[in-house]
Amino acid sequence: MIIITFLHLYIIYAFIICFVCLTIYFAQYFHSEKILHTLGLICASGALYIPIFLKYHCSKTEFADALVSIFSAVTGFLFALKIIELIFTYPWSIQQQITFKQILIDFSTFPKYKYESKPNSIKIKSIQPTLLTYFNYLIFDDDNEEQQQLSAREENFLIILRGLSQMICLRILLHFTPYSILRLHSRNSHFFSLIHFFIYALYGFIFYFALGMVINLVFGIMGFFWNVHIRSIYPGYPFLPVGLHDFWSRRWNIYIKTILHRIAFLALPKLTGLKDKSSQGRIISAGVFAFFVSGLLHEFMYTVSMDRWSGGKYMLFFLIHGILVGIELILQGLFKRKPLFSKFIGWMYTIFALYATSHLFCDPWIEVDCFATLKTYLG
Repeated sequence: MIIITFLHLYIIYAFIICFVCLTIYFAQYFHSEKILHTLGLICASGALYIPIFLKYHCSKTEFADALVSIFSAVTGFLFALKIIELIFTYPWSIQQQITFKQILIDFSTFPKYKYESKPNSIKIKSIQPTLLTYFNYLIFDDDNEEQQQLSAREENFLIILRGLSQMICLRILLHFTPYSILRLHSRNSHFFSLIHFFIYALYGFIFYFALGMVINLVFGIMGFFWNVHIRSIYPGYPFLPVGLHDFWSRRWNIYIKTILHRIAFLALPKLTGLKDKSSQGRIISAGVFAFFVSGLLHEFMYTVSMDRWSGGKYMLFFLIHGILVGIELILQGLFKRKPLFSKFIGWMYTIFALYATSHLFCDPWIEVDCFATLKTYLG
């Protein structure tokens, strides 16, 4: 019996990246976009099948623990999406110039410029970064003129520090939270209870600190290694949104949002032949499709890693939010992009919408004792 650890998964997915590089090489060598699409789809299917094979179709392998199993499922699905993004959302003129190093950077971190050439920036008056500049970027991630003066390694070092600070916050939060709170299922509580609201807000902070810790540490270290400027995963504070569109488009996991946005708005029209970019209906349908794929990602991650089905709760969660975001965009179009409500009313509506659907996202993890297990390891 082979016990699959993180090291095994790194090696396996390194081979997938090598196959992607070979796909690009053959397509460039034969000057064939068709070869790129065909071999690329094979690589994407392989990346998606790896966690399924290791979990169900290979009797000689077993995951070391639940974290390794989750990592395998998430990485497999994300690699499949990134390969589709690579082969279908960039023009052939750019794909012909892609290098092996660019692919490694794209698959290991979140660079500001992937395969496009970096635009020539207008020279501005040199500004020496101050202590306040570093503090703003570390805490608030201000994308201002001063922050542009930070070198790539300075930025990534601050991102690593941000990940470490989120790890400390997560450990403190878990340490002082009783196991009974971390196991409170929605069926055992009341929707209009203030305690119930604060408990699910607590779950939101746990997700925020846990995701931020992992992603900022991994991307910060790899960005530091490659010496490239990378994008922030949370460019806006997640708990101060003024609408669901604001929340999903700039405040929560922009890494996933960027991939899904390119696939929905660039790859999907190319595959379906629907290229009317001015149609509001097409824009909204593409946005709902992005939420649908996000639902598939979470259903796949949960089912493969936990060996059970969520009952479609993740898909329902993301479809509801996709429809609500679509309604927001329609109303904004009717009012010519003018604010529908004050920022405070918009914030209250968004928090209520997130709270009203939070049980769909959190309950499956509570059922497998995820938060309690996290407390055991980190709290």
